[in-house]
Amino acid sequence: MREVPWRVPLSVTLQNGMNRQFCGVYDALDFLENEWPMHGKHQAQAVRACRAALRHPRYAEWARNSFIAACIEASFACSDMPEEPGRRDRTYVSLQPIGAGSVKRVAAAGTSSRKVCALALGHFARRNF
Repeated sequence: MREVPWRVPLSVTLQNGMNRQFCGVYDALDFLENEWPMHGKHQAQAVRACRAALRHPRYAEWARNSFIAACIEASFACSDMPEEPGRRDRTYVSLQPIGAGSVKRVAAAGTSSRKVCALALGHFARRNF
């Protein structure tokens, strides 16, 4: 599955005080399905919205809004991530198999190397080659 990025990523503070960043639909769906602390009406709606957005990227903002509603339902603090000063474009990274267990990192311009590495590691951990 490929990532469907949100125009404005979310910063979510969990109940234990840990801060998580979600840049797109796949990140949110993985969290909703595997780490979510409680199952409720908004969580189920967010899962459906994220799955729909992975099939049809035009639903990405609906998935984002559903994820925000689920965060509120679970008592998580949720806010838009601030833009980096002087940067308007965001970069999203994906790893593509190029054969024999090797991968190629694909990234557009405009993101710090720290963010590229973090996103690449997240994608690599979720993909089976």
